[in-house]
Amino acid sequence: MTDSGYAGILADAAVRWPDRSTLHFEGATWTYGDLHAAVLRASGHLAAAGVGVGTRVALLIENSPLYLIAQFALARLGAVFVTPNPYWTTRETSHALQAARVDWVLHSDGMEPPPDSADAALPAESLLLASSSPDAPALRPDPLSHRYIPFSSGTTGMPKGAVHTDGSLCGAVRQLRHHLALSESDRIQIALPLCHIFGTTMSAAAISVGAPITVFRRFDLEESLRHIVDAGVTVWPIAGAMAQRLVERPDLPDLDLSALRFFMWGGSAVPPGLARRITAATGVRFLCSYGMTEAMMVAFNPVAQPDLWRLDSPGFPTEGTALRLTDAGELEVRGPSVAAGYAGVRSEAFTPDGWFRTGDLAHIDDDGRVTIVDRIKDMIKVSGFQVSPVEVESALSEHPDVAEAGVVGRPDARDGEAPVAFVVSRAVVTEQALTQHLSTRLATYKRPREYRFVDALPRTVGGKLRRRALAEWANDVS
Repeated sequence: MTDSGYAGILADAAVRWPDRSTLHFEGATWTYGDLHAAVLRASGHLAAAGVGVGTRVALLIENSPLYLIAQFALARLGAVFVTPNPYWTTRETSHALQAARVDWVLHSDGMEPPPDSADAALPAESLLLASSSPDAPALRPDPLSHRYIPFSSGTTGMPKGAVHTDGSLCGAVRQLRHHLALSESDRIQIALPLCHIFGTTMSAAAISVGAPITVFRRFDLEESLRHIVDAGVTVWPIAGAMAQRLVERPDLPDLDLSALRFFMWGGSAVPPGLARRITAATGVRFLCSYGMTEAMMVAFNPVAQPDLWRLDSPGFPTEGTALRLTDAGELEVRGPSVAAGYAGVRSEAFTPDGWFRTGDLAHIDDDGRVTIVDRIKDMIKVSGFQVSPVEVESALSEHPDVAEAGVVGRPDARDGEAPVAFVVSRAVVTEQALTQHLSTRLATYKRPREYRFVDALPRTVGGKLRRRALAEWANDVS
């Protein structure tokens, strides 16, 4: 795989299993041979349109075979695929395209590019699904050549594009495949967006081992659960909103999800109360990991040792990854899946010697196990004491009537800041009940000064809490 780079993942699979089914989408099935043939045709049309080595092409395409065809075709030409969320607003998309210095925008029907990039628009369907095309020979890529620019979730500001090389993208695929122990006997279900780095790498990891994947255009819980039961799905990456809707199902204990090896969770801390309720109802445990757009695979609980799985820790450093803590406790990472930098932005987060400053406070024990404390900039300072929002949220989530909680600080004249909790309840619950619940779990200064009950928390498409939006709510006293 590494010899022929990212494009070679599918090319190699098509040689090994040309007639094996690889992709299921809305009733249609693609074999490895079908998918690779489509990539060859698409790369010919893209080359004829002027796409070549280093060309940056944004994909405004919904989850579909088109997305995978576009990625592999662009990689085959030595181009860079840029993946903003196709459901972003025009403002967000324009910002992303300008930051990434995009040359072309490949868009599917109904996904029109912003007006300021309309002159660079290319229709995805006609280019990627053509029945024939001119020849476009593949290149042998330099592992250090730029290949992929996904965007951070933008939880505290506008999303930033992380520039991944062919080598770091392949490194992430190798690590994911290794730490999930993927094999051709697995059945992978992807309802997460393919524009997200996890959707991209999960698809490629499955292709690399010959495991079939089912892609959903958009997440639909009923359809997802029906497919898990009918197809014997073994790996299902799950995010916050998906898990919350799952636990609310009264028939959850009656569903046969026994084929699932685990619920795959990564990117943010899993609410322990939520995870325990789902596991109690289904018998399926959560396999937690830690990664981000800038460094896809950082830590993983060991898949082959379930006795070591923990909800409060993402596990141990991934294969080939080195971790270190600064004097302030910030976690820094260096390894095969770390990006080369941000698109259009100079950032001190990437050091000259190859380390990425995660912005997370962490603890590493003597055995190498990592525990993420919180985001440095999210810490709440109460009378000089540091309060972790994640710690407070976890404690609140253990209350049986709390579906989920989000905690931020607001200015306070006496203490500097005061914690405010936003609570989504599953039944009627009072502030007094929550205060009593926390009285044996948290020190007084950590407990929320104020509770606000809401219907839902603001989250990104990947399920991360949008703390910037939550902070705006906290400061709104109207």
